[in-house]
Amino acid sequence: MDKIRILVVDDESRMRKLVRDFLVREGYEVLEAGDGEEALDLFYREKDIALIILDVMMPKRNGFEVCREIRETSKVPIIMLTAKGEESDELNGFELGVDEYISKPFSPKILVARVGAILRRSGKTQDEEAAEAHKRRSPWEESFWTRQPTW
Repeated sequence: MDKIRILVVDDESRMRKLVRDFLVREGYEVLEAGDGEEALDLFYREKDIALIILDVMMPKRNGFEVCREIRETSKVPIIMLTAKGEESDELNGFELGVDEYISKPFSPKILVARVGAILRRSGKTQDEEAAEAHKRRSPWEESFWTRQPTW
């Protein structure tokens, strides 16, 4: 079964590692980017990213710019995870289309719980991914596994 893929974008490698470790423990596959340009490159190259966790203050392109560009072509869920906790920053994030805005410092366990909740609402859970993979089987493959025709 394919794991759900999450893109974690933060210029601090220790922060990426912390978030990755908690997500991997819950069974997610994690891709990492250290700046906004790398995030966009990964997003456009890897077509099956289910959710993005995005810092705001990064080199090259900040998180708001990345979010704005992604929202032009995609509705992938985005969680802003940032030290910019001012009300105006949060409102800007929501206006750009983020699904959740979490200020640092944060609880990694709560972050993982919010990831799970957003994925459930968006219809992208591990169980649903398995069901989709099952639906994509050809009738011949299904009959091989069940020993009965599926047509």
